[in-house]
Amino acid sequence: MMSNRTHSRAATLLASTATLAVLLLQPTATPWALAQSKTDAAVPYDSIATDGESYAGPARESAWDEAGPILYIGLLAPLSGPEKADGDALVVAARMALHDATQRPMPNGRRMELAIGDESGPSWGHVSDVILHLVFKQQVVALITSTNGTDTHISEQVGNRIGVPILTLSTDASTTQIDIPWIFRLGPSDDLQTQIMAHNLYRERGLKSVLLISDADHDGRVGVTAMQHAARALGAPAPNEIVLNPLRPDFVSVLARIHANPPQAIVLWTRADIAATLVSSLHDDGIHTPVYLSQQAAQAGSGLAFLPFARQSADDPESVAADGNDAAVRASFVSRYRQQTGSSPSAAAAEAYDAVCLTVRAVRAAGPNRARVRDQFAKVRDFHGISGVITFDRQGNNPTQVHLVALSQQKFSAMTGDPSK
Repeated sequence: MMSNRTHSRAATLLASTATLAVLLLQPTATPWALAQSKTDAAVPYDSIATDGESYAGPARESAWDEAGPILYIGLLAPLSGPEKADGDALVVAARMALHDATQRPMPNGRRMELAIGDESGPSWGHVSDVILHLVFKQQVVALITSTNGTDTHISEQVGNRIGVPILTLSTDASTTQIDIPWIFRLGPSDDLQTQIMAHNLYRERGLKSVLLISDADHDGRVGVTAMQHAARALGAPAPNEIVLNPLRPDFVSVLARIHANPPQAIVLWTRADIAATLVSSLHDDGIHTPVYLSQQAAQAGSGLAFLPFARQSADDPESVAADGNDAAVRASFVSRYRQQTGSSPSAAAAEAYDAVCLTVRAVRAAGPNRARVRDQFAKVRDFHGISGVITFDRQGNNPTQVHLVALSQQKFSAMTGDPSK
């Protein structure tokens, strides 16, 4: 169940192949909580630490402080392969945050720098090696992970064993479900995203035929399960499914199936580059079905410019205004990000910026000590960031409300049509 707090943050995304410049904007006054009755919730056999876990172990003493004149913040991101654009976006945002957050000198004359690890690789063993290098060789005071759920799970296991705080951009809710006290999730969970999508699709729009396209990987499977549960909770028919091999996606077969059995709406739970190709292919094929994108699908690699906190131009639709930093700070971030990248920041990029700022703030308060930095993360309440207002509950989740938001895509700006029909 969502928090009662009134802050909103942009997360679940809606696009249309008919027009990506004019998109359905969901009223923020309708919370998801109203769409689910108490009888929908299954009674578990048991639960683990429902009040949340805290860390009561050692390592807070000064003897455990990180030494040296430079303190490192670890960042795990895809820097090669098909998701390189997503990783590059995270790095740009993280570097901007570090510059902004360290304008005032750090205590004891120390400097803070990013230690960036490339998670792109053929196996989980590669990711493990990168994480261990960041933790042991570069002695990062905290580790920020990308949206990749599998890599986040590996990071949380290392963090729990070694005692390294993790800030993750992953939307996989299971990262915090077992109450590891070292991990904190900034973004909206897959469950929350699909609940809001399903409420809009089945309750507000009354649709019956929804097609769910996902990748055959960890994040895709989690999204499919969440969407199935969300539909079932509303008594709606389960979405039809197409599962793609993310290494060799067969777009021709997807388009053929859509032409043969046209859905009323399409939900994409894929990598950003795959989502971009699908949206473009749908448009080129004359398919104008509304398309809903998960947060991961709308990262930088999709080319879909997601701006949750401001208008892009006078011609763009008004998007959800997240209760976050003041307008001048957000505008400065957007302007500088565009100058460096030529595009607007994604939701994940905004979260990466906030993650670095939170880490610098924690180090200022706690000193160069991983356990004490973890304690500072656990105390975060109503942090007004670029991505919205951030509060961590006792399980490490950020329970701030989320809503469907407008999405804009520059290269599709010439398209016409009404995605609400």
